[in-house]
Amino acid sequence: MEIRWFGHASFGIFTSRGTILTDPFDESVGYRIPDIEPDVVLVSHEHYDHNNTKDLKGNPVIIRGSGIHKAIDVEFEGIRTYHDDAFGAKRGENTVFVFEVDGLRLCHLGDLGDIPADETLRAMKGSGIDILFTPVGGVYTIDWQGANKMIDLLKPKITIPMHFKTQACRLDIDPVDPFLEGKKYERMKVLTVDSDSISDIPPVVLLEYE
Repeated sequence: MEIRWFGHASFGIFTSRGTILTDPFDESVGYRIPDIEPDVVLVSHEHYDHNNTKDLKGNPVIIRGSGIHKAIDVEFEGIRTYHDDAFGAKRGENTVFVFEVDGLRLCHLGDLGDIPADETLRAMKGSGIDILFTPVGGVYTIDWQGANKMIDLLKPKITIPMHFKTQACRLDIDPVDPFLEGKKYERMKVLTVDSDSISDIPPVVLLEYE
């Protein structure tokens, strides 16, 4: 499996079953639209910086909302959460996606705005999480402290931060630096990982914008 970061909360996950793209943004965010043809697109919520499916190439399966969704012989579980700390009153709902492919279990938190209830956390954790994608930039999502809390609760083998300020990003959110402080991490352009090599990878991977 290869994982590339296209900016914000958007990742290309290249697997033996096909290519999965998370939370596609529009160009007003500041990042380039990725030049790929995904097989599946996961949309955590209906905001412009996460749901721009119209500019994608090909004819991917678009997955939205809670419940069990099946595509490319993979089961994607959407888990209902909130985009804020007021049960969705400020920014609405958010879908966390959990799925297993190539022997690894991945969890993408989307624009998670608060620490979920215990029952929701149990559903997310399931049999264990290998790779967690978590927002860290605050303002519209949990901040670096909230991300640390999610790591403590879910205990992933690898955490990949997302949704933070960069030179390209035009949104007024916080940078990744506070989250990285005191952590063992490695910068990578591409994360190449499988069930055998995951134990050799640092607990935090900072993917560089392509």
